[in-house]
Amino acid sequence: MKKEKYSFEFDRFDNKSELGALQKIVVDRAFEISHNAYAPYSNFKVGAAVQLENGEIFSSSNQENASYPVGTCAERGLLAYVNANFPNIKIEKLAVSTPNVNFPLPPCGMCRQYILEMEKKQESSIEVILSGNEGEVFVLNSAKDLLPLHFTDEFLG
Repeated sequence: MKKEKYSFEFDRFDNKSELGALQKIVVDRAFEISHNAYAPYSNFKVGAAVQLENGEIFSSSNQENASYPVGTCAERGLLAYVNANFPNIKIEKLAVSTPNVNFPLPPCGMCRQYILEMEKKQESSIEVILSGNEGEVFVLNSAKDLLPLHFTDEFLG
């Protein structure tokens, strides 16, 4: 038996004021839209924002439903919208934020897989920026860093 270790690098900032100008705008949009989340069951509000290669920025928030599987995460809802309306424009940055915690909020597993699919489709990485209400911000070069041993179309034969 061999043991393998998974590791990755990311940039850690003390707070969002240390980010680059575009990164800060995208994080601020994600945080602002998180307040529009419909989260009456979990009370956990999440916002996501993307910056496209043409400079446009779009944002969305999580939307819950009493029938839990019917709800939609902020990230997946936003990425589906962008992919449907701007299918040939690359996503450069994706920020995820929440007012609920004071540390960088990572996407759930389904959202990580969805971001990976967008990276595959556009044949380039998406910078992922994770933040909370305040405090540290993490910046990753790709969703691949968030989901080691991820599922790909190569497994489909």
